[in-house]
Amino acid sequence: MKKAKPAVEGARRMRWLMRIFFTLVLLAAWSVLGYFYFEHSLGSPKRTAPVQLEIKKGDSTMDIGHMLKEHNLVRNDWLFTIYSFLTGKAKGLKAGVYEVPPGMDIDGILAMITQGRQNTYRLTIPEGYTVEQIAETVAKQGKISKSDFIRAVDTVDYDYDFLEKIPKEKDRRHRLEGYLFPATYNVPKNADAKYIVNMMLGQFEQRLKEQGGLAQLKKKNISLDDWVIVASLVEREGQAKGEFPKIAGVIYNRLNKGMKLQVDASIQYALGEPKGRLLYKDLKRQSPYNTYLHKGLPPSSISNPGETALKAALNPDRHHYLYYVTKKDGSGEHYFAESYDEHRANIEKSKKTRAQNSGG
Repeated sequence: MKKAKPAVEGARRMRWLMRIFFTLVLLAAWSVLGYFYFEHSLGSPKRTAPVQLEIKKGDSTMDIGHMLKEHNLVRNDWLFTIYSFLTGKAKGLKAGVYEVPPGMDIDGILAMITQGRQNTYRLTIPEGYTVEQIAETVAKQGKISKSDFIRAVDTVDYDYDFLEKIPKEKDRRHRLEGYLFPATYNVPKNADAKYIVNMMLGQFEQRLKEQGGLAQLKKKNISLDDWVIVASLVEREGQAKGEFPKIAGVIYNRLNKGMKLQVDASIQYALGEPKGRLLYKDLKRQSPYNTYLHKGLPPSSISNPGETALKAALNPDRHHYLYYVTKKDGSGEHYFAESYDEHRANIEKSKKTRAQNSGG
């Protein structure tokens, strides 16, 4: 019996070694699976367009993770937070507006944000600018001419599904008018006009998704183009953003009654050059954009509206107003009226306010 003891001990040793071996195999397998899960969760779906990312001062690592997930730059926001801490970059993330090109992985994004700078310049497009005004703003940077930018707007094809919903009517001055989203962009210094237009269309697509997409427009019984056109009118007519939904309501009320819109901003667009004060002869100008002469909406947007105007055009106030006139008291607000007689009284009230403010 004593001679069998070494054999028993050998068997025990072998079982122990086998346990260690299988444990190591399991640990390796879990490590591999964990690695691929981590890589998959921190990766993003393939993109063909750059993404604008704005990190505000005070944003936490988790806030940034949420933002990355919302923009489809990572699949899992909390894993981004963990990864940022593990790599020691959580405390180095800097506020700013960043341009994330297609194909950039999480390490590239973290490197860009921790450095807090890119080989870019800031381009600010105000809300309500026309294609021509945007082209002039871009040209002031000295990199791209006005004509090159307009050519990129009018002649280049872009890969966005919503563009298929834009009519191709000959009366449209610029087919993409209204779809170049106004914002502050970080533009690579070597970017061409097509790149900038593509960025702006990408931001419009993002706002469209935030508003519920084409399904929400269908639910509201409004086409994509009509929505953007109404928003462009609201953007140019209004000054006080709190009034945007009320102005949108007036536009829809007049459309529903078959009334001419008689929007002064459409005349300004028809003229091509903004005027401080429209004359009676301007209201007679022959143009498909003259809403004093033609019923319905103009052939295209008359500006590129911002988020507030787009929201107002989708969710207008419900009321019975058909007219409005500026108060001329410096507030940018309007007097609203349901009848023409009430509107005439508001016009006189506005004239008196102007006279008082001018010392007359």
